[in-house]
Amino acid sequence: MSSSSTHVISKDTATSIALAWREIETAETLLADIEEALQKRTAPDIRDAFGMPCRQMELGVPSGGSSQRLFGVRWELARLIIKEHITAKQTEIAALCEMARLELSGGEDA
Repeated sequence: MSSSSTHVISKDTATSIALAWREIETAETLLADIEEALQKRTAPDIRDAFGMPCRQMELGVPSGGSSQRLFGVRWELARLIIKEHITAKQTEIAALCEMARLELSGGEDA
């Protein structure tokens, strides 16, 4: 890149912001499905990769030599976890936006 006075956001910062937003969008969709079903007092119509209905949620590291999973996580508990995940990602985005602002201003902390 040339040494002009134009400043840009780094690829890493831009990618991190985009990935965090994608996580929020995914979590919000899942949360809406869960909350709608809980309001109707039914199980959410959430399906796995094979199209099979998921009766409860799973948490964990799904693959690899050290995979660990918890099965049968209640929808109510999954709802709380998803809400916290959204909040954490929103906090992450706020910090990344500050980093982007510094990068754009050519700040020495960037």
